[in-house]
Amino acid sequence: MTARNDAPPIEQALEWLALRCGGPVNAADRRAFEAWRAASPDHAAAYAEAEALWARLDWSEALNQQSLGDAQTVSVVPARAPSRLWTTPSRRGLMAMVAGVGALAMTPLALQLAGGERRRFATEVGEIRHLSLEDGSRVSLGGRSVLATRVDEGVRHMRLDAGEAFFDVARDETRVFTVVGAGLKAEALGTAFEVRLGALGPEVFVEEGRVRVTAIAAGEQTVIEAGERAALRGGVLKRAAINPAGVAPWRRQRFSFIDQPLSEVVAEVNRYYRPGVTIASPQLGARKVTAAFTIEQIPQALESLVQELNGHLVRRRNADGEIQMMLKS
Repeated sequence: MTARNDAPPIEQALEWLALRCGGPVNAADRRAFEAWRAASPDHAAAYAEAEALWARLDWSEALNQQSLGDAQTVSVVPARAPSRLWTTPSRRGLMAMVAGVGALAMTPLALQLAGGERRRFATEVGEIRHLSLEDGSRVSLGGRSVLATRVDEGVRHMRLDAGEAFFDVARDETRVFTVVGAGLKAEALGTAFEVRLGALGPEVFVEEGRVRVTAIAAGEQTVIEAGERAALRGGVLKRAAINPAGVAPWRRQRFSFIDQPLSEVVAEVNRYYRPGVTIASPQLGARKVTAAFTIEQIPQALESLVQELNGHLVRRRNADGEIQMMLKS
């Protein structure tokens, strides 16, 4: 197969994705695909975007059910649309999917970094971007996030200044891939992991491989593997087990929370929900909840959560249109 050279990169990427998802691919097509992707950073970024869009249709209902089964506290899963089963994507189906993504679409961002150059990227509320780095690594940047990058002959250094980012790291044993943010450093070689700067402190979640995590001030280190999390709390690293299938679900426009304080849930939702949500009292924010829902279901999820917690929502009359969660009197 040869993608149409006169088509936009995203359309070419969708054609390749349809081919590769449609069954066994012969050696000639594999070589042609790799040559096409390597020919331009625009091609690499477009294919990363196509894969991410397709992943939106591959949300794990097993994870959803596990979330509910593990919870011992308030649990809410808003009603979802009838499920769609697509086993072999067609180009027409993929193009229709792209056309229907809407205002919260994940935006492709082609990136070819010059040697030694540092770039800075920032996303708005509800915006998810995908970066294709010079070394072959890929980055997904979540809503309300800020990332600075530097890639050159001896260095692969990322600085997360706000928000959350998922890193799918290309193996290169000559250059450690480093992410620094809020007093925490994560170092990886050939792995996939998320770094999140939350209200309680920075966290690292490993989906694949191993990551060395350092509390910079104290010098404390730990190595975490797939299915583990390291969080910096009060200057101390704390480890915990996680489900690796649930790392960075926002990449697929999804949320999954298991026995987490409502304050953490709201902080994450606010990256993707423009009206914004505040919590009226510390008691309400400390309540533990378990929930799984899509970005599109945020308004219904907020209603369900607050009702289960014996509270109510108040829309404040200000320029931001902010929504406040309050306990019933």
